[in-house]
Amino acid sequence: MWLAGDRLFRMGLGFVVLGMVARFLGTSQFGVLHYAIGLTSIFAPVANLGIEGIVIRELVKSPAQAHVILGTAWVMRLCAGGVAIALVYLAAQLAGQSAAVAPMIVVVALAFLPQSFDVIDLWFQKQIQSKYTVLAKSLGALAGAALKITLVLWKAPILWFCGAVAFDAVFNAVALVWVFRGRSQLITSWRPSLLVARLILRDSWPLMVSGFLTAVYLRVEQVLVMNMLGSHSMGIYYASARLAESWNILPGLLLSSIYPILVEKRQHDLQNYRQKLQGVFDLLTGMGFAIAVVVTLFAPGIISLLYGAKYAGAVPILAVQAWTAPILFSGSVRGQFLLLENLTVYHTFAALLGIAANVTFALLLIPRYGAVGASVAALGAGWIAAHLSSFLFAELRECARLQTKAFFLPLRLPGLFRSFREAR
Repeated sequence: MWLAGDRLFRMGLGFVVLGMVARFLGTSQFGVLHYAIGLTSIFAPVANLGIEGIVIRELVKSPAQAHVILGTAWVMRLCAGGVAIALVYLAAQLAGQSAAVAPMIVVVALAFLPQSFDVIDLWFQKQIQSKYTVLAKSLGALAGAALKITLVLWKAPILWFCGAVAFDAVFNAVALVWVFRGRSQLITSWRPSLLVARLILRDSWPLMVSGFLTAVYLRVEQVLVMNMLGSHSMGIYYASARLAESWNILPGLLLSSIYPILVEKRQHDLQNYRQKLQGVFDLLTGMGFAIAVVVTLFAPGIISLLYGAKYAGAVPILAVQAWTAPILFSGSVRGQFLLLENLTVYHTFAALLGIAANVTFALLLIPRYGAVGASVAALGAGWIAAHLSSFLFAELRECARLQTKAFFLPLRLPGLFRSFREAR
């Protein structure tokens, strides 16, 4: 409940500030800013190292060694953040960005360093005390929002908004340290260990690689839009993409409570487990269809209300991106299936297929259809990665059948309603 409330609060606050910043900067500068954010986010898994679950596992196994585990994780993330910043700069140079844009990207990437303090959140998760990190992150979000609104009122240059992204992470880190200290915990007691670092990295590197590939798959068309169409089109495209990202939090919120039920069913009743899994696919895919229909119908009003008339070009893009919802929601449930069946290696294969498809479709469609073509490319690549790939591997064929059945939910609804009435 606390985590759900935190995400919804920060999402709502983020949209208010996003609209103000977008209107002030205009499409071109807004495109440059969010190109910098998008390119940087590709390397976030490198900075994070994929260690979240590993650190929580070690904290549960060895609570007395929390100061060593946290200290090691913090140093690992701090060093990885430095490496990620260097990689972001190299990527900006390889992408041929101008001398004005490249520094903006590096300034945004500086956020990786204070984000190393997010390991404190892992300690609170282990203690099942997420309300404290919710408080900290909410305070950090408020401080970050206040800074961006101030920059709008001051009519600050775009580089300052890039700096504000990094300061968001600073505010968040300070708030986390504050609540950590409030629980009588001190970061000065942390003691890094090379042995523990090797243990964590041994188990986390496949997750880091998978996360990086997934980030490339999710962001690559934005990079292509910027480099093929320019900053104006990038601003229009991101205005829609940011809205499309908002509903992606819903599967995580729902599946966090459903997952334990699926674990129990799989252990004791495989037949009932499959029925429950089909029900979860139906539920989330159906929610995705509902979102797609509503957003498609109201896309003009949504764009106008949030961004204004200058961003009218985002309407057809949003109408296409809305239909990623049922695909991504189905993919989220498949992720739970892979975890339950210990088949998480297929995340990597699916991400590689998604990258290849996204780049291929984008190169074919962007020159002819512009930013709308990029959104169609992302939609097709998402379907290949989240659904079609399930047919390519024998271990996922059962999952493919469940997914496909869920995609036909609109046609199955009359029969489901009849079954429901008969059951009553």
